Amino acid sequence: MDNSIVGTSTMPLSATHFNISERIDGDTPVKLANKNGIKTTDIIKINQKKYERKVKKVKLSARSELDIFEWSKCGFANNNYWISPDADKLPRIDVSQVSREDFIMKYEEPVLPVVITGCTKDWAAETKWNKEELLRNYARHKFKIGEDDKGNPVRMTFKYYMYYLETEGFKDDSPLYIFDSSFGRRGKPKKANVEELKRKNLKPKSKECLLKDYKVPTYFDDDLFRFTGENRRPPYRWFILGGERSGTGIHSDPLGTSAWNTLLVGHKRWCLFPPSTPRKLIDPKQKDHEAVTWFACVLPKLLEVHEGRNKSLAEEYGMIEALQRPGETMFVPGGWYHVVMNLDFTIAVTQNFCSPTSIEQVWLRTRNARPKLAQKLLSKIIRLSSIGGTRHSKNFYRNLVNKIKALETIPALPESSSSSSSSSTSSSEKSSTDDDGDTEVSETESEEDGADGECRCYSCKMKAKRKAKRQEREIQKLEMQKEWEKRRYENNNGGILKREERMAIEDDRDRKKRREM
Repeated sequence: MDNSIVGTSTMPLSATHFNISERIDGDTPVKLANKNGIKTTDIIKINQKKYERKVKKVKLSARSELDIFEWSKCGFANNNYWISPDADKLPRIDVSQVSREDFIMKYEEPVLPVVITGCTKDWAAETKWNKEELLRNYARHKFKIGEDDKGNPVRMTFKYYMYYLETEGFKDDSPLYIFDSSFGRRGKPKKANVEELKRKNLKPKSKECLLKDYKVPTYFDDDLFRFTGENRRPPYRWFILGGERSGTGIHSDPLGTSAWNTLLVGHKRWCLFPPSTPRKLIDPKQKDHEAVTWFACVLPKLLEVHEGRNKSLAEEYGMIEALQRPGETMFVPGGWYHVVMNLDFTIAVTQNFCSPTSIEQVWLRTRNARPKLAQKLLSKIIRLSSIGGTRHSKNFYRNLVNKIKALETIPALPESSSSSSSSSTSSSEKSSTDDDGDTEVSETESEEDGADGECRCYSCKMKAKRKAKRQEREIQKLEMQKEWEKRRYENNNGGILKREERMAIEDDRDRKKRREM
């Protein structure tokens, strides 16, 4: 292993790296977001009253702890979060010059992050994923931007979201953030107003078409979780789009999986911490877990050199900072804590995966958090060990089975249970608590199990939601029957309630239900 790779985790950092007043290429966020001068209203008509009503509802649902007038109370929009390119010490490799074997040996096996270039050369997303094309194709589609207090997804029509970025988004402390994992599921474009769309040269498409615009980089296409099936495995791929200061708070990826993140448009600022970093140090208790709050409140303390010390905490624990540019792919090994903030208008795609190299770490966590998923994966690997597969030989899968069998006597690693508003808000994670009272580094709840071991995959969440609705309807039915009985005996005649009385009871029940909503 070369010295540049070894030195990455302990690179020297200085507070001066983070006080750069000059932005890259001299572009302001407005210029970077609208270099071609096209606005949302130039492509599609926006109903102002409807937009204001929609965005107010979305804000109150996605972050109920904030009043509608408190979204810009901290004034983070006045700060400059750009860094000097010289502060980025993370090594970069070209996918065409480094083989898969070398990548595994130099980065995946030693668990080191790296930036990869050249992955997007053959992607249609290079030309299709821009503001104008996305608006023409997906203006009326709804994308997930968060979750409400009950865990239900909060979605927003794409045209309204883009208009939000051009108006309110520039002054909000932590703007709304599209972090959608459902773009890979099959769906049909809305039939309403199709003639209007055609007349305006708009092309309504299914969100599934986004899958055809990119392909998984060659280093990461050997994902063992593919054996468990698309419906059973946790959410693992996301379409990401957001404005300046949006992002994801400090977290580690679920089930010990690794991740890759490819940026098509804009710039992202990353801070990464090795798995050995104390959790309480990088994820302290604070008012929220937004990415911009972390960079504004937590990072300065990590960079401060205290009296009697020669190094800051960031240097001592090996924090790595990186500036991701368009066309670059970030590799985040399993267990690494990271926080990401958009420095301007960005479009990206990311996926989590379980590679054969990291099977032991992933298996220990999956065995405890998702036992059925773990058993399904093991049974598939055992089957391939006897017949072989299209990618690997029987001996390859036998070695994986032996690695997993050797872990049977090792206690399962506990998987944190976090409460998440969603990845698609500006921060996807909120903190959880250990048995010893320490703050746990958060992970996205939609990707893992609940505290009681309940499966949190999309299919199981929808089943639980339907079951809860059925139970709610039964309770309402019983309450209505009790009310009828009460009113019947209160009636002087003691007879059956009249039709007008029954309608009055139902109206009272409906009004009560609307107040609760």
